[in-house]
Amino acid sequence: MPSPVDAAPSYVWAAAIPAAGSRLTLDEPESHYLTKVCRARAGEGVTLTDGRGTRAQAIVIQTGEPVTLEIEDVQHLLRERSATWLIGSPERGRADWMVEKLAELGIDVLQPIDTERSRWVSTEARLERWERLSRAALRQSRRCHGLKVHPPRDLSEALAHAADPGGRYVADLAGTPSGRLISHASGGTVGVVGPAEGFSISERHRLTGAGFVAISLSDARLRTETAAVALAAWWSGGA
Repeated sequence: MPSPVDAAPSYVWAAAIPAAGSRLTLDEPESHYLTKVCRARAGEGVTLTDGRGTRAQAIVIQTGEPVTLEIEDVQHLLRERSATWLIGSPERGRADWMVEKLAELGIDVLQPIDTERSRWVSTEARLERWERLSRAALRQSRRCHGLKVHPPRDLSEALAHAADPGGRYVADLAGTPSGRLISHASGGTVGVVGPAEGFSISERHRLTGAGFVAISLSDARLRTETAAVALAAWWSGGA
């Protein structure tokens, strides 16, 4: 018989996972994924997550749409390190890719920031789309903690709400090369990337005064979304 993860190459998402021994009916998108994409059969196993640290092993009891599962084992996993990214607005149309990749790399929170030179265009529909993208990336990357995208805030407000971190970094071509810095192995990290138009001089002074270390991620100037993902890859590699 296939092992508990053979029915699907990715994790299956559920808003709430019940205790072991219980049965769970999946929603339409997850049922479609198992039935049509993975062609799961009764008796095969899947791995579930709620994106909030819960991971469960389950067996397919009934296929079709909806799919019914029986929960066999449930684990609650604590996060040893976390990351909040404060990101200025990238060029139009590039945010979706960034959201997807930050979720794959394990960033906890994406806080869009409005700056003196650029503001985000945010709508409820756009936030919902980012939630769907981050959930898909969570499943694909087989993570148990998902990315949360907040509505935009001014830089000052975002800095005031940022958790007390284990490290503070701002992407800057003139900063210390990333290869000479070591990502914190535990605790929280706050990373900042400016908008496509860059930070103003006063904003740079504010970040320096708040203890942010300038980190260079390449020997050339990167687009906002590329720098955000490069910074996330540097952080994720220090796990």
